[in-house]
Amino acid sequence: MAGPRDWEAREPRRSGMVRRVLPTLLAFAVILGGLAYLGGDLRELLGTAPGSSRSAAATHRLYQETRPVDGRCGTLPRDLDADLTTSLEALGGCLDRMWADTLARAGIDYEPPEELRLVDAPEEAACGIDDYDWAGIYCPEPRVVNVLVEGERAFPMMFTLAHEYAHHVQEVSGIADRRGSEAFDEAWSRRLELQADCLAAVTLRAAAPRRLESLRRLAGRGSGADEGVEAAYRQSHGSGASSAEWMRRGQEGGTVGSCNTWAAPAESVS
Repeated sequence: MAGPRDWEAREPRRSGMVRRVLPTLLAFAVILGGLAYLGGDLRELLGTAPGSSRSAAATHRLYQETRPVDGRCGTLPRDLDADLTTSLEALGGCLDRMWADTLARAGIDYEPPEELRLVDAPEEAACGIDDYDWAGIYCPEPRVVNVLVEGERAFPMMFTLAHEYAHHVQEVSGIADRRGSEAFDEAWSRRLELQADCLAAVTLRAAAPRRLESLRRLAGRGSGADEGVEAAYRQSHGSGASSAEWMRRGQEGGTVGSCNTWAAPAESVS
């Protein structure tokens, strides 16, 4: 009996300690590793790790493999405001040509939107939405560009059209595939929207440079909307100052690479 009792008094105590401590140590190591991994993802999502190799949106081949976008649009009427529908439809055709040529250089097949819908009322949009406070909206399914035709000045609507076309390019090219966790959807949305502003400026820089500069200055001053509305818009689309800055980058750079909001620090997409 001495042997077994000695065994129970000594060896199992050490073995039991190992059995109790080892899982705790392993769990602690897994937690630390998980936090390190998630921490990298969160830094990447929030823009604190610019140019991360794990971010497909930040390292997309469109930034490196394409030259300046050919922004010429010879089919636009001289008087853009005389016939709004004609001006918008002509620009839509030019945008299809511009983006087909640009994406082809990176080996990406471009498909035009299923439809360009110029609507008189927000409820006529192709995708069902509850909030009708918009000038343009892109429906990823079924890939329809919607622009609200209102007012007498064509260029704000042309910019809206170019912005929604940029969303289509983000969808077709796969840039829009990276969406972060639900908790950080607004951070993802700001980068997406500010990139669309920048790409719209890229495509309109030759067609109406002075009007683009005027719109950019107007954006920098803010919308003048109610403070609550302005704050909500800023959370999802970025501030007027950020929008104006990315429009400037697109107008001056003229390339998709000029518009890499995904590799920019958080303060540039606020």
